[in-house]
Amino acid sequence: MTVFPATSALRLAQEATEHFVLHGEVVAIPYPLPTLLQLQRACYVTLYESPGRRLRAMYGTPLPKQSMLAQEIIMNTIAAIQSHVRGGNISRGDLASLSYSVAILGPLERITSDKHLNPALYGLHIVSDKSKSATLLPQRSGIETGEEQLSTAWREANIGSGEAVTMYRFSVSYFD
Repeated sequence: MTVFPATSALRLAQEATEHFVLHGEVVAIPYPLPTLLQLQRACYVTLYESPGRRLRAMYGTPLPKQSMLAQEIIMNTIAAIQSHVRGGNISRGDLASLSYSVAILGPLERITSDKHLNPALYGLHIVSDKSKSATLLPQRSGIETGEEQLSTAWREANIGSGEAVTMYRFSVSYFD
């Protein structure tokens, strides 16, 4: 695991949110960047509102879409605040009450059984032969076993019993 100041990923998510809300533009990538932020990695960005750490927005993908993690954080933050918001649009008045979490995903590793899962350590990404998919991050509340993780993914992806699936696990480094 590459170590870098957690504040770098969190600060980038915060700057992306503030710049987009205040100016309607994508923030420029700040240089120099820590090494990890220069790598191509997938991530999920979550915005919470205080007090109470109420979920306001979340977005991510199991595979990276950008060439660098820094870009991935910025674009996932904007996607979260544009179309994956709970409780109304995020406005200038909300900025001071927001906190952030960035989940940086390790590479997908193909698995053949729920025996290879540990929901405390690994996330799960499944894809059916009909292109239905679901991604569950590790440490999800209420999921204690690999079997529960797999059945939740099947249900969330709306995969039928006759469909074949390909399963992947991945590790996650959380920064919040």
